Amino acid sequence: MHLKDIIVNYTKLYWKRSIMLLVGILISAFGMTLLIKSGLGQSTVSGISYNIGYVTNIKTGTILGLINYLCFIGQVILLKRSFKVIQVFQLLITTIFSSTVNLFMYDFKLISELQVDNYIVNLIILIIGIGFMSYGVSLMMVADLIFLPFEGFCNVLSVKLKMQFGTLRRYVDILLVVISLVLIYVFNIPNTSVREGTIIYTFLFGTLLNIFMKAIKNYNEDKETE
Repeated sequence: MHLKDIIVNYTKLYWKRSIMLLVGILISAFGMTLLIKSGLGQSTVSGISYNIGYVTNIKTGTILGLINYLCFIGQVILLKRSFKVIQVFQLLITTIFSSTVNLFMYDFKLISELQVDNYIVNLIILIIGIGFMSYGVSLMMVADLIFLPFEGFCNVLSVKLKMQFGTLRRYVDILLVVISLVLIYVFNIPNTSVREGTIIYTFLFGTLLNIFMKAIKNYNEDKETE
């Protein structure tokens, strides 16, 4: 294969992964917003962001961004010299993601004004949100280009501890649920963030993540062999 062909193929692969990453970010932000709007509990990350935001009167997406920035610092500390310079772009990705969450939550009327009184419908919205979130994160992980700092931090931990990513993420989710409950109790926050939906999310997200990641990888491999 000529050098020109190698460069062309690499460029195509890079843009394909970049598009996959961007789509994953948008889908994840949309899914997270649906979880919040269901009112039956939130994802562990959005839940703790919502609770901190409630106490500080700061938008959920903004707190979410701050948490991701801290996770970025955590990656740098864990990886040290192994940290890839390109991952600095995680900071840009974080800004896009948190801004998109704020857009859906507060400015995009179709979603921001979504209020349903029917429990079954809210449960369906919750499950759809979990599906979108897990699929979006799967796209970002399979793209293997730039992670959201939170996902990247979990990925680094899973490698360090030699655990499957989805399994490690499930344990992290459980820890965040405990922290959210402490915040709710200490600051007397109305509990819309840690409910039955959070429990469903905690056990369903990691499972769907493993399934989606495997399916996407298999699909990509099949396309490459065609």
